[in-house]
Amino acid sequence: METSLYLTLLISGFYTPSSCLHQYHLITNYMNWTDAQSYCRAHYTDLATVDDMEDQNRLITSVSSYNSWFWIGLKKGDSMKWNWSLADRRFYREGETEFRNWDTGTPQNGNCYLMSTAGLWNNTSCDDQHHFICYDGKQGTNITYVLIQENRTWIDAQSYCRQYHTDLVSVRNQTENTEIEKKISLRGLPVWIGLFLDSWRWSDQSDSSFRNWLSGRPSTDQGYNCTLVHSNHYFYYYSKWINHPCDYNCPFICYEALQLKRQVVRVKMTQRDQHLNLRDPAVQDAIVQEIRNKLKEQGLPADTKVTWKKQPDGKVFHKEEEGSPKKEEEEKKMKRMMTKREL
Repeated sequence: METSLYLTLLISGFYTPSSCLHQYHLITNYMNWTDAQSYCRAHYTDLATVDDMEDQNRLITSVSSYNSWFWIGLKKGDSMKWNWSLADRRFYREGETEFRNWDTGTPQNGNCYLMSTAGLWNNTSCDDQHHFICYDGKQGTNITYVLIQENRTWIDAQSYCRQYHTDLVSVRNQTENTEIEKKISLRGLPVWIGLFLDSWRWSDQSDSSFRNWLSGRPSTDQGYNCTLVHSNHYFYYYSKWINHPCDYNCPFICYEALQLKRQVVRVKMTQRDQHLNLRDPAVQDAIVQEIRNKLKEQGLPADTKVTWKKQPDGKVFHKEEEGSPKKEEEEKKMKRMMTKREL
């Protein structure tokens, strides 16, 4: 596709934070949770930690040939902590996971959270049934917040959002809170959001908030303090998690931490065709291909994966205002760079 664009890469915008890829290893020896933890720490990194749905899918793939329950590294702790269902750390800027908009007298009893039509948050039992809001961050959709007018428990609402969209909605700031409030105000009913309270902790001390409980779990049975996952796709509990007594003997999944580097590049575009729809997935794919070609010129491997990083408002592109200090400074940088090399 002819994108009718001039692309200029701001090479000064590169940075390379390291990230961790979890490589999972199936261990078919039957052990209790504690012995499994010791084995994984001796031979790999630790019992399996799961950061997000990508991790979850890789973990299930690693055990798909073996029909059983498997220990992973999640164990019940002593203190409660607020978490967001959407566990991707790249989604949040500093301080955004701590935003709250409590109603008067909140929080009280109950581990899952609702937003009222006034935009205020209340907690209640996760087994209650309410409408809910999904966040859709998939490339190619213009819809960020999706109101689902079905009564479901919090866990079932989470599963629905992950299946059809991205996850239950996270609310990172007052602007997003107001936007979601407007979406539900005409309905007159509170909705589930992605905030939950639990005491479960990962064996490697990771702060991952990702959970994938089976509906009705975790149970409150005393002593059911460790977590199992099942690999058989013929059963309704396929890939879901249950809590179970830790002294039960099961095979288990270890993980090995592989260090990767993620490179983020700021792209500045001059658009020749003002009618070009930059939200069109085909247009975005064509731009990505053009960027990939330019990155290859800068020495990146040919098989480098290139994806869009959405802004906090859910958009990929922001129009830069004329005469802004930031724009003027970047133009100066680009003039200096262009004297050295034509991109």
